[in-house]
Amino acid sequence: MPRGRPLPLREAIRQLPRRYRFILTKPGLEPFFPEAGLGEWKIVWFQLLVYAVVAAGLTFVRTLFAPPASGSGTGLDSPAIAHALDLGTSLGLVVLIPLLFFFAMGLLYWLARASGGHGSFVQQAYTTLLFLVPCGIITSVLGLIPFAGSFLAFFLGLLLFIYCVVLQCFATVVVHQMPGDKATRATIITALSLIPASLLCLGLWTLVFVII
Repeated sequence: MPRGRPLPLREAIRQLPRRYRFILTKPGLEPFFPEAGLGEWKIVWFQLLVYAVVAAGLTFVRTLFAPPASGSGTGLDSPAIAHALDLGTSLGLVVLIPLLFFFAMGLLYWLARASGGHGSFVQQAYTTLLFLVPCGIITSVLGLIPFAGSFLAFFLGLLLFIYCVVLQCFATVVVHQMPGDKATRATIITALSLIPASLLCLGLWTLVFVII
């Protein structure tokens, strides 16, 4: 199946909702073939920054309606730590999302190349954002639902994370033109590495907000 060619930025942005819907509702290799080749840094950065800003904004709005930390605890129970954690997991997403995204993409790219893949980094990033952006924004929106929002965001976020891993396997096969077993292994290693990386980044970012 022929691969597409990059579009002008305005046209690429206009077509994003349709491409999101197509990728999410038709899991498999076929939807990624026409997408491979469309990636450019302009559309990659546009999607990533929009996702980071929207997710940070929605999460910050949720913290405004959360009950404030009370008491005069010390250490990890202190209100200052709780406030810093709120800021780190809301406004801090503007930095954390791009940071973790490029960490994951760099690791996946290295693993794919080490396994015989030969796709480009920008095409890998572009195809990943086609499902990561809508899934991430959906999870952030669910977090705004009163009372059950946090539970729904966590539960559905976990399901969407697993679904994104599956889609990433398909995207890796197409972009790097490699066997499915090698693409799956590289994707799973990358996904598992995101857990400690996320905790480390969140801890360091929270420390930054404590200091300032």
